[in-house]
Amino acid sequence: MLSLIILLILAFLIIFPQKYMLISLDAIQIWYKILLPSLFPFFVFTKILTSLGYVENISTCFKKITYKLYKAPPISAYVFFMSILTGYPVGSKLCADLYNQKYISQAEAKKCITFTSNSGPMFIIGSVGIGMLISIKSAYIIYFSHILGAICNGIIYRNIKSENANINTQNKFKNVDTTLSSCVTDSIFSILLIGGIMVIAFIVIEIANSLNLFYPLITLLSKIGIPQEITTSMIDGFFEITKGCLSVSNLNLSLSYKTILSSAVISFGGISTILQAMAFLKNIVTYKFFIKQKFTHMILSTLFCVLLCLIFF
Repeated sequence: MLSLIILLILAFLIIFPQKYMLISLDAIQIWYKILLPSLFPFFVFTKILTSLGYVENISTCFKKITYKLYKAPPISAYVFFMSILTGYPVGSKLCADLYNQKYISQAEAKKCITFTSNSGPMFIIGSVGIGMLISIKSAYIIYFSHILGAICNGIIYRNIKSENANINTQNKFKNVDTTLSSCVTDSIFSILLIGGIMVIAFIVIEIANSLNLFYPLITLLSKIGIPQEITTSMIDGFFEITKGCLSVSNLNLSLSYKTILSSAVISFGGISTILQAMAFLKNIVTYKFFIKQKFTHMILSTLFCVLLCLIFF
């Protein structure tokens, strides 16, 4: 089945090369205009902090909070704060870095992922709230709903069986020059990986739309009162977060409804974002677990967003 799907994709690329070249360029433009300048510096400097071994010292003051809430090591607080400041997929990459360098166990990394796979203010407030919805109020409602959803999502998964972390102290006195070069190299690979996945996701979405693969679902939902435009927008968001939010912003709905739908799209993250995260987490968690915890994050964030919209709109 997978081989047939890949052959079908190749057939579309051969028959309509100009069309899919432009779609690939759209994905690359989003990558180099938004993701490359915003994520690459954070990838480099967070990797340096982790490699030099100072992250554990920074996180010590959060020891009681992280244990009471999540039964997780204090270093998870560092990952959480970095994730809500930078966005997808920084939290997942940091979890993978900490696990690979033996700062945390696999079970602890799994817990950490459930509240650190977050979008950041540059995308939520800048791109979606102000840029697409043209509302600073919506921007902050979505952002705080997203954070509250993440905090509560981690509590749901706090009882995952944990182990004692094998703390690594050998890297604390690494040569800075050596660390810098290795961290830059690793970060270049990571940011290129994200760009490649985005291109593939954009192409697959367009092919699925061309084949009307979701027409039966759209028709079924329209019969129970959900407009086709809303279903189409949410399907776009299911695959790619930016495309989904843009589709939602163009709907003929009230601002509060568009805010709630955007919150759902952002908290799930889309298949493209999930693939980016799993490129780093493949040795830690399964796709099934990661998608499950993103669904619960989406539900919690949406509920918080509904409550805040009722208060502020």
